[in-house]
Amino acid sequence: MTDNKSTVHSSFDIVGVGRSVLDRALLIDKHPEVNQKIIALDRWQGAGSPVPNALCQLSCWGWSASLQAVVGNDPEGEQIRSDLSGSDVHVDSLKVRTTSRTPTASIWVEKKTGHRTIVLDRDLAPLLTDELSLGLISSARCLLIDGWETEATLEAARIARDNDVEVVLDAGHVRDQMADLLDLCTWVIVPVSFTRDYFGNMDMFVSVRKLTEYGNVKGAIVTNGAGGCVGMETGGEPQWFPACQIEAVDTTGAGDIFHAGYIHGLLKDWSFENRIRWAASAAALSATAFGSRGKLPTREEVLELLRLQPNTDGIEELST
Repeated sequence: MTDNKSTVHSSFDIVGVGRSVLDRALLIDKHPEVNQKIIALDRWQGAGSPVPNALCQLSCWGWSASLQAVVGNDPEGEQIRSDLSGSDVHVDSLKVRTTSRTPTASIWVEKKTGHRTIVLDRDLAPLLTDELSLGLISSARCLLIDGWETEATLEAARIARDNDVEVVLDAGHVRDQMADLLDLCTWVIVPVSFTRDYFGNMDMFVSVRKLTEYGNVKGAIVTNGAGGCVGMETGGEPQWFPACQIEAVDTTGAGDIFHAGYIHGLLKDWSFENRIRWAASAAALSATAFGSRGKLPTREEVLELLRLQPNTDGIEELST
């Protein structure tokens, strides 16, 4: 593991390529009726989106992380840069668009149920292929992508695979050239809503098997929130894994932390099953606080929750 406190890096444990958004979240008693005015109970603001959230969590666990994305030349873009830097995520590869606004997400979270309403405001040209820091990608141990910036993401994944870098996909929705992107990934982690859109109304066990049939894929996981997930290594058999039971406050970002947890186990060379168990525990803990990064669990907290689960076989590996 490299020292992520340094400001100068020749390489990183994890490089992320994806969309960066400023999240503005409000905690409310319940969603208002039309023309009704309500008072927010709490607020949270900070850098958001799947890749940045995951990189912040990985940095919290001691891994060196770098983000390649675009922001606007505005206060929101500067806040994203400052927020990520404060979480020890390297942002020198962030590109600034002088003629566009930084994307924002306005999020309302209902206190009693955790139900969310999200409004996205986007006006930003995508990251271009020639703006990628290819040397950082080729020298990393793992590349995390979300599929938003289609051409740049495909090029980043090609560079990574040419240099035997693991490629982890977090795709919440079906994007352009999805099949080409899946072929380049080594680990695919997607929600059940993705597989239903991509494959049709299909059983999770069937869809996870189909995901492992793509090109370089070594394994796939289909997540279903509190319903657990189904994971399968290529050539193996699908297996259901339960979610850790907790009292959720806000599930925004929980899937992002699941990806971070899986990558943590991947970098530690843990078994496939233990990577998923760690990811599920971390994701559950992240949902116990308000805000997409209101709670970044420590390694000790993740391990403590795992010890409370019914099956603790093989947990010794996670103590290393």
